[in-house]
Amino acid sequence: MIARLFLIGGPSHAGKTTLAAAAANYLNCRCISTDSLAKHPGRPWRHAPEQPPPHVADHYRDLGLDEMMQSVLAHYRSMWSPLVLPLIESGEPLVLEGSALLPELVAQLDMQHVRATWLVTVEGLLERRIKAESDYDCREPDARFLIDKFSQRAIAFNRFVDREVLRLSLPKIEIGHDIAVGELLSSLLLK
Repeated sequence: MIARLFLIGGPSHAGKTTLAAAAANYLNCRCISTDSLAKHPGRPWRHAPEQPPPHVADHYRDLGLDEMMQSVLAHYRSMWSPLVLPLIESGEPLVLEGSALLPELVAQLDMQHVRATWLVTVEGLLERRIKAESDYDCREPDARFLIDKFSQRAIAFNRFVDREVLRLSLPKIEIGHDIAVGELLSSLLLK
């Protein structure tokens, strides 16, 4: 049976968006990111001279790692029924990507026409990618602090996803280095 819906989950900066765009182009279907459905404090950096919104800065400044994880997991779970599930159940050929595709929720689906996989990374890769994208070395100490907190949450989420896909026997693609999109696409289509 050929999948009509591809789900790509995982942490921020694992490569979900890049892979999803390549898959949608290859499959000639629409690509949607769960980030476009509902906002949670995301990246705490902007291109200079813009600053992150105060609520985003406060989120990373004020919350500890456990609180950040609880907050983001509650947000993703609250999105499932009203926003994510209707897209999945629409019957439209689609590539849907995002961190909100929690393994515990996807595992409940009738997977007959669905191909789901999660990208997880080796230690150090997310932090390197986040620092490169945020231009970390050119930032002031306060901005670096917020970026470090975002990195901590991304790394914790990566570990969470890795444990969950193992527990639920779901497929994953481990990203050990900056891999070519074509290799990722082949891995996704062959899963």
